[in-house]
Amino acid sequence: MNRLAASALGALGIVLWASETMLVTYTTAIPPLQTVSIAFLFAAALSPAIWLLTGSHPLQAFRQPIHVWLLSVTSLVGYHGCIYYATQKAPPAAAALLQGTTPLMIVLGSCLLPGEKLRWWHVAGVVVGLCGVLLLIDRGGEASIYEGEPFYLALIGVAAALWGLYSVLTRTLPAVPTSALGWFYAASAAVSFSAHLAFESWVRPNVAEWSAMAALGVLPMGLAIYMWDHGMKRGDIQALGAFSYVEPFIGAVLVAIFTSAVLDASLFWSGLLIVGGAALASCGLWTSGSKEKEAGLISPRNPVPGRSILQSLVEANSKHELASVNNRLLERLIEIGRDYSDPRKHDAELAELLHALGVSVAIWDQSSIETDTGEIAA
Repeated sequence: MNRLAASALGALGIVLWASETMLVTYTTAIPPLQTVSIAFLFAAALSPAIWLLTGSHPLQAFRQPIHVWLLSVTSLVGYHGCIYYATQKAPPAAAALLQGTTPLMIVLGSCLLPGEKLRWWHVAGVVVGLCGVLLLIDRGGEASIYEGEPFYLALIGVAAALWGLYSVLTRTLPAVPTSALGWFYAASAAVSFSAHLAFESWVRPNVAEWSAMAALGVLPMGLAIYMWDHGMKRGDIQALGAFSYVEPFIGAVLVAIFTSAVLDASLFWSGLLIVGGAALASCGLWTSGSKEKEAGLISPRNPVPGRSILQSLVEANSKHELASVNNRLLERLIEIGRDYSDPRKHDAELAELLHALGVSVAIWDQSSIETDTGEIAA
């Protein structure tokens, strides 16, 4: 799957994510951790279908390092637990603004990743989208006094920071298959249910609440995160970060449609700014001078700078393509070795190439394990 298709899949995940705001309104009588645990149980139930569609082995997740498990489960439980708990108690406008910092963190944080570069249209798109969010959350007054307001806002800030960090770090784990999320969901369900037993009392859901939690698990907490993970690893991370601003707008529209909320002109203008910002941030995907063509990623026979090799490695769809990228990587390392009169001259590029080499080894190891597993199963 190419960069544009992966970005489109990630964007579809964001659209599905938008249903979370509306669905949560049907679960306000259920304790937050109980809601999170049940929803993740439904999300985990999607795993067999995902394994079948992707041709992945069900035990791939158990071959991942412990730090991958800790990062994934902590982020999934921490983010959803904090958000579901705090948004019921915090001022709506301030809560929405804090959640809106996640896309900003993703876009700005991504420039620190190997092979990524922050462009002016990414920053401009984020700013325009943020203006749309500010207009969206200023659509009316709210009570001025919220008991425990600083604590709940702090929880939302922690959740926003955690998800932004998780999204950026996901990019550095291309060898971890998206299909492994199913087991991470199952572990998250177990952890959040244990926390529910420790800190909350069980509330018996009615049919509508069971339906809402099932929908939460299948859509925003299940399929959406599968798509988001794939987009983060193989798509345009800055464009997806900016496109995340679309989520609160679509969420507000769904809430207005399915509840007693009112659609007004400010919703239209905020949507225009948010969608316009997302389009601006992703313009590099559509122009002929996009990052891939500038770096020469289109043709595997065209030598590319060291900076682009990592992205080529991540986007390789077959062993033949992977071998071609590895050959380019080794050729570049040999060229640097022949021109090493000034060690500082190649420091930055050499660090990126060595990181790409480590990723390549991890991908080959994963591929070998899958091949061995298939032969054993046969």
